[in-house]
Amino acid sequence: MPRHRKALGACLTLFASLACAAPVEGPISVSADSGRFEQEAGTGVYSGNVELLQGNRTMKAEKMSLFTSNGELTRVEAAGNPVQLSEGKDLEAHANNLVYDIKARTLVLTGDAFIRHKGNTFEGAKVEYSLDSKRVDASSEGDQRVRLVIPAENQIPGNEQQDNPDAEPTTP
Repeated sequence: MPRHRKALGACLTLFASLACAAPVEGPISVSADSGRFEQEAGTGVYSGNVELLQGNRTMKAEKMSLFTSNGELTRVEAAGNPVQLSEGKDLEAHANNLVYDIKARTLVLTGDAFIRHKGNTFEGAKVEYSLDSKRVDASSEGDQRVRLVIPAENQIPGNEQQDNPDAEPTTP
């Protein structure tokens, strides 16, 4: 069997296992310049312009490793210059490295980590983010300090704009 057909077969097997394991948000699709999936080990390694799509979540990296257990996607590790993640208009993140724990629904970004959620930004050497609780923990390293920016419109009590982008701004 030609080499590209083997790679295509491995990718289709991975896509089938990812689609069955995907949370309610929908199937997961991965594309890259090259990829390898080892079914017995439950690992897939993709490199070159890697893009993972799931619902309105997009992750881009130079290299991405996917880990499965019993046919379920459990973990995604990505490295890039930088790794980029977005979830609709509400969430944007980038860092040198990103680990997405599917079961815990957490993201750990390291190396010039940045996350923007509904206008608030967090920066640090390491940023941990919970997709469910929207909790952010940031830490520093060396001379790099943690930085938080809360836009003025997010400081107004009762301002609905952060939850509804179509709402008119509230005046004090």
